[in-house]
Amino acid sequence: MLQIYCDGPYRQQGPRGGELAPIGTTGYVAELVRPAGKPAHVLAWRPVDRHRPASWEPVEVADGRLQTADLKNAVLTIAGKRHEVVFPTADGQQMALRTTADWVVRPRLRKIPGVAEVFVQGGERKQYQILVDAAALLEYGVTLQQVEHALKESNINTSGGFAVQGESERPIRVLGRLGPDSKVVLEDLRKVPIKGDVIRPVLLEQVARVAEGPQFKRGDGSVNGRSAVVFTIAKQPHVDTRALTDQIAAALHEVETSLPADLIINSELFRLKNFIDRGIFNVGEALVIGAVLVLIVLFLFLLNFRTTFITLTAIPLSLVITTLVFRLLSKFTGTGLSINVMTLGGIAVAMGELVDDAIVDVENIFRRLKENNALPAPRPALRVVYEASKEIRSAIVFGTAVVILVFIPLFALSGVEGRLFAPLGIAYIVSILASLTVSLTVTPVLSYYLLPHSKATHRTGDGPLLGAFKWAAGYLIRFSMARPGWLLLGAWLMVGVAGWRLAHLGRDFLPQFDEGSVQVNVTLPPGSSLEASSKVSGIIDAKFQQLQKSASNPDGEILHFVRRTGRAELDEHAQPVNAGEYILSINPVCGRGREDILKQLLAELREEVPGVDIEVEQPLAHLISHMVSGVYAQIAVKIHGDDLDTLVRLAEQTRAAIQDVPGLTPPVVESIRQTDELHIRLRPDDLARYGVTRAYVAQILQTALQGEVVSQVLQGQRRFDLLVRLEDAYRTDYANLGRLRIDLPRSRGQVELRELAEIETGTGPNAVNRENARRRIVLRCNTQHRDLAGAVADIQKRVRERVTLPEGYFVEYGGQFESQQRATTLIIVLAAVSVVGMFVVLMILFPSVRITLQILNALPTAFIGGVLALVLTGQSLTVASLVGFISLGGIAVRNGILLMTHYLHLMKVEGEGFTTEMVLRGSLERLSPVLMTALTAGIGLVPLVVGGQQPGREILYPVATVILGGLVTATFCEFLIHPGLFWRFSGQDAVRLATAANLEEERLSDLPA
Repeated sequence: MLQIYCDGPYRQQGPRGGELAPIGTTGYVAELVRPAGKPAHVLAWRPVDRHRPASWEPVEVADGRLQTADLKNAVLTIAGKRHEVVFPTADGQQMALRTTADWVVRPRLRKIPGVAEVFVQGGERKQYQILVDAAALLEYGVTLQQVEHALKESNINTSGGFAVQGESERPIRVLGRLGPDSKVVLEDLRKVPIKGDVIRPVLLEQVARVAEGPQFKRGDGSVNGRSAVVFTIAKQPHVDTRALTDQIAAALHEVETSLPADLIINSELFRLKNFIDRGIFNVGEALVIGAVLVLIVLFLFLLNFRTTFITLTAIPLSLVITTLVFRLLSKFTGTGLSINVMTLGGIAVAMGELVDDAIVDVENIFRRLKENNALPAPRPALRVVYEASKEIRSAIVFGTAVVILVFIPLFALSGVEGRLFAPLGIAYIVSILASLTVSLTVTPVLSYYLLPHSKATHRTGDGPLLGAFKWAAGYLIRFSMARPGWLLLGAWLMVGVAGWRLAHLGRDFLPQFDEGSVQVNVTLPPGSSLEASSKVSGIIDAKFQQLQKSASNPDGEILHFVRRTGRAELDEHAQPVNAGEYILSINPVCGRGREDILKQLLAELREEVPGVDIEVEQPLAHLISHMVSGVYAQIAVKIHGDDLDTLVRLAEQTRAAIQDVPGLTPPVVESIRQTDELHIRLRPDDLARYGVTRAYVAQILQTALQGEVVSQVLQGQRRFDLLVRLEDAYRTDYANLGRLRIDLPRSRGQVELRELAEIETGTGPNAVNRENARRRIVLRCNTQHRDLAGAVADIQKRVRERVTLPEGYFVEYGGQFESQQRATTLIIVLAAVSVVGMFVVLMILFPSVRITLQILNALPTAFIGGVLALVLTGQSLTVASLVGFISLGGIAVRNGILLMTHYLHLMKVEGEGFTTEMVLRGSLERLSPVLMTALTAGIGLVPLVVGGQQPGREILYPVATVILGGLVTATFCEFLIHPGLFWRFSGQDAVRLATAANLEEERLSDLPA
């Protein structure tokens, strides 16, 4: 389940800054104002806009009086009618807020299709509490078991069957439930008989205090520094996050309108949809800009509107086919293949390539039509178009097959990286296949109808841009054939240098995202209470409020902030009360970058709350770290062993050893410590003497000290727990706890706890964490302005040199670093599989090892440019850049196929001999499609490279950078190195293949019809 939404209902202050309470059913709101140095008074308002109290209209009050000394009850006379208003206590306000959240807001959200769970945290959960007086139990001779038993039997409805009278009947119900309202419930509970007596029964009110009170909680929440109830909403898999978020926002607005005006629901605290929307917009913008750039490049090369139009039809048709395929896949697989950042990213990466097949087809048809029109007796245009399209069909099909083949192994990626890149790969492959379909069907048809009668096909010569490129390429090709060996050696030397430089690049798991939100994790020392965490949070709240956007601070860095401390009920996100987290919504127009804000927060918060561990990251990165390693950090140093004290000592030594590693946030040790405890140690001999089991005594003590929910009180559709436990004064009176009386089984009398157990102070671990059946403790930290692998290497070195591990203890390194290593290894293996696959496909097309190796030589030349691009842009090596290298391989090999098939065509069909003139002619004739395909594929990636730091483009930035850099060097080497390799090393194999093909055609032509 992915947490996609946070919102928080809270009580707001009135227009004069006072407490608010509704005035009956009038729709008016009363405000209790307590000005300094003046008597308190009550005002009345008619709410206009609940989110802008300044817009509320005052209501005339003829008489307004506060009736009680605690200023909680008031009587108002409005329009001649008397109204009583009760301003609840602080606990009462929080209980009412939580009740509204649990029984009004949460059910409305849970009924929305796609919502997996709604976690509620904060406020005070209402209980009916029976707080037993231990002294009164002794005085009346009553035990805790009797109280518990009486309460279980005092809140029940039963059936009395049916009463039949003549021809009618009526059901009989025995109504023994408590209630129906709070006052009646409390009165009924006080009169519950606990122990029968010959003179007078003992009632519950004689041995216990009956009250409405807040449940003992292990978590709290706040919104913008105000006490609030925080909702965290998780969605089901394969549900559209954006659509679901809109439904949630609409439901919250609907609920809010039905609540009193003093209740506000802030639904803007955290929305994953905001990050998705910004990402889709930025990637979509790059897609459009890339398409425009492709259009410009095509026109500059072709200088003809008709050829440009035919070629560009591949883009919209391919996108339409891709969308239709997405819908079909979603229908048949049952998984939602939607338009999202990664699918759009796959299309954006493929944008320039969508026209590649059409370019090759149109360029060859255009050139053949020009040659045909120059003949004394031109052949039919239909025949020319057919043969020209057929001529390059094998190159198009096999080139596309290689590109797709390279991408397929990426679907073997698992974990987060697999989930991220699988949609990109699907979108890329589907759009490329759609482009191939269009080039094989639509493009030749459009060419036949639009090109034969075009004036451009009756002109000779090339355009100025193409002519300039051919002039420059002629020198490169001649030089290539003159010095092929030296050029090949030089290229491989550069490959070696690039490999060395790549090995020294920093390494990270994934690029840093700009989510628009910041998560601040706050951890107090182990053993700290929820109250201590709340006090520290108050100091942090004040700091955040200084940075919050307001009328007096319009450029504030923070829009909203929400706090979650401890654990919410039903939440699988279990953390102790000494740990909490803030999610800050960053103001996108504050004029400061994310890194600057994070750095400032980290430094200032540590000064504000010394001794408290502060970690700053982002919500999605936080979840990714937890998914990949179970630790909420990029780097996790896990120390395994048996003894907890030894583990804690080793963890502190490790923290001291690595805390000054450059580019590392201060390491935080997992909150596992020996803390003070109260031990009630049962004595086996005494248990045997009195005939009671450990479970029997333990159950009674659990009820007395922790409390036991013995029943539920129903108030309409709402249910509230009925809890029994000792009064707080007796729960913590350890000296007299031993006098607690326990009923012996089978009415054998009573015994005091001290006769069965020793009560003493002790220590114990506040938590015990295990991994692979071994105890472990974790140090976690994040990197700042440094690569992940380099930081981990320094940590490992420090730990080896400065920390001595006892026998049986060992260290493991996890977090995103672990995933980065695993993914890198797997991608390298997949790259090798891709190369083998390309070799097999090329051998099918060109049954020659030399020709195949020459074409595959495009891989190392492209590798040079990819590494150079990473170095120039200052990027580290990530899973995304490795994916870029794999996809680059297919694109680079594609141009080699195009060039080689034309050499073979000239020798096989046009009768050219194996000469330098043939190599020069073939290279120059293929210069136009090779350059256009390379330029369109590269130019479509420019927006992703230039705006790579914008939200949504971060993960595509390394992919596009590597492909763009690799295309530059691969295309350049296609004319600097490969003509010479063909002339010196693989040309004779090409002659053999051309001769064999001609002989085969002659044999076929000699066969009888």
